[in-house]
Amino acid sequence: MPDPRVLRRLGEIFLLLVFVGFAAWMVAGTVRASQQGYLAFSDFFAQWSFAHFAQAGHGALIYNPGALHQFQLTQEPDLRQFFPYPYPPGYLFAVWPLGWLPFGTAYLAWDAATLALFLWAVFGREWRTRMVAFVALAPVTIISLIYGQNGLLVSALIVGGMRLMGGRPIVGGVLLGLATIKPQIGVLIPFALVAAGQWRTLIAASVTVLLLVVASGLAFGWEMLPGWLHAIANHASYVEQSVNQYLKPTVMATLTLAGVPLTVAYAIQALAGVAVTVIVCLCFRRGTDDMSIAALQVGTFLVTPYAFRYDMPMLANAVFLYVRRRDVGLIDGGIIAAGLLFPAVTTLTTRFYYVNTLALFTLFGLVVWHRFTGASAAGNVADLPGQVRDADCALYCASPPRP
Repeated sequence: MPDPRVLRRLGEIFLLLVFVGFAAWMVAGTVRASQQGYLAFSDFFAQWSFAHFAQAGHGALIYNPGALHQFQLTQEPDLRQFFPYPYPPGYLFAVWPLGWLPFGTAYLAWDAATLALFLWAVFGREWRTRMVAFVALAPVTIISLIYGQNGLLVSALIVGGMRLMGGRPIVGGVLLGLATIKPQIGVLIPFALVAAGQWRTLIAASVTVLLLVVASGLAFGWEMLPGWLHAIANHASYVEQSVNQYLKPTVMATLTLAGVPLTVAYAIQALAGVAVTVIVCLCFRRGTDDMSIAALQVGTFLVTPYAFRYDMPMLANAVFLYVRRRDVGLIDGGIIAAGLLFPAVTTLTTRFYYVNTLALFTLFGLVVWHRFTGASAAGNVADLPGQVRDADCALYCASPPRP
């Protein structure tokens, strides 16, 4: 009978090699695309153009698709794509420095900064674990880096806020408030904070949102907020009709690709969202431990209909929270591997688009099962390695389970 520890280590090595292979394939493709001289070979062109548009002082015109597109044509005359600005006004603060740099330098700086923030959010000062390599090379991380999108930034804010809210509720709330630069990714957070009784964190997050609105009004003009509110309804229609559904891991996208009518897909998405929200709230009623946070981070992509593969780096953090509290067996190891690999599969081929939602539901079920069976963080703290135990417990387990 093979030693389970040997099998587990071989499985880890195999998974890491798959991650490295996928990362190498993605990087090689990006390098080839960049050498063709077309700036909009990735979504980072959008981030870079938003920064230049803001620095040009055009204000609320950024929500005018025609005006923004005409400006982007001045940066890339051969532009063949449409890059609207769907974010709240405060997001311009995040991309503003990119306007000071040439495109290539800005791309590398953006990826380096957002990856560093994400790894800090996941591990804090505890870098002495081989999980750093798994999180950094996970397909959800690599995809966000290659696209040059803001998935790593938003994930860093949510992961960091959740990690700190037990011991530093105000700081955690500030980070969660800043995560509203992409509000659909934080849709579960207010419900979870209320369920857990994390009132200081909720108040800090709310004040941060208010200050962000005021700061963006002062910096970019008060007409920005109504411009955004008017634009988001049109953007939802644009995402549904014009954006490739294969890029989305959501319930609604999977149903739509399977031929389900849009109204029925919306209804099923709504039912799934309500069910997942209730389950996440029940998890947080029992305490803000690792499994509750992991359930929120996986459940986010079952609740929102507007998410993309590059929004999902925090899925790697959810897996990290799970494996550091448990001895992973064959079944849960397979579920975790599927959850980590499905973005890579659907990037390589659209044939297996349905694995997106199936993998997420299975991983969510696994996390919730162990949350409610009691085999999660609070019961296993004594079994943690010494170098991780104290700091991690202080950050993740500061809130005791509620009766």
